[in-house]
Amino acid sequence: MAKVTDELLDHEYDGIREFDNPTPGWWNWIFFLSFVFSVVYFFHYHVGSGQGVLASYEAEMKEYREIEKQRALAEAKNISEEKLASVMNDASAVTAGETTYSQLCASCHNKQGEGLIGPNLTDEYWLHGDGSLMAIRKVVATGVAAKGMPGWGKVLSTEDLNKVVGFIGTLRGKNLEGKEPQGKKVAQQ
Repeated sequence: MAKVTDELLDHEYDGIREFDNPTPGWWNWIFFLSFVFSVVYFFHYHVGSGQGVLASYEAEMKEYREIEKQRALAEAKNISEEKLASVMNDASAVTAGETTYSQLCASCHNKQGEGLIGPNLTDEYWLHGDGSLMAIRKVVATGVAAKGMPGWGKVLSTEDLNKVVGFIGTLRGKNLEGKEPQGKKVAQQ
């Protein structure tokens, strides 16, 4: 290693004089390795076939969506009118569904389902479906974008969604005074 000598330069600026010292070796190595890395990176990701962060993210999201689709199909096979009816007959599940309904649905359908912005859920008229528990579940899960109703299927767990449907099922046929009937009349469930 060469001996570093302090050699004072002959210029001065604002009373400051400087030495002519070379940059440290580690500094030069970091610069050189950074340059080599940038060249390799450029040729790998921009010229070659390297997969960038965005492409990697899109591939992972595609895989995730496929897994979610398969999971949703498997869950849908396990849900039936009878299973939803058993949830509707379980008092603790209905109470939990009522709590979730109060938080998410009451702003449009009112506290007891008599309707505000959204339709009355207690009468014999239904805008979407036939008033069956499966039809109600489908509307709650997927929403009605044209009417401004969000789909809660991706927000709520399957169990919580079923509890909300169970609570709404208990509202059917109460005929509470509220928003005027909308949709088509269906037979009592």
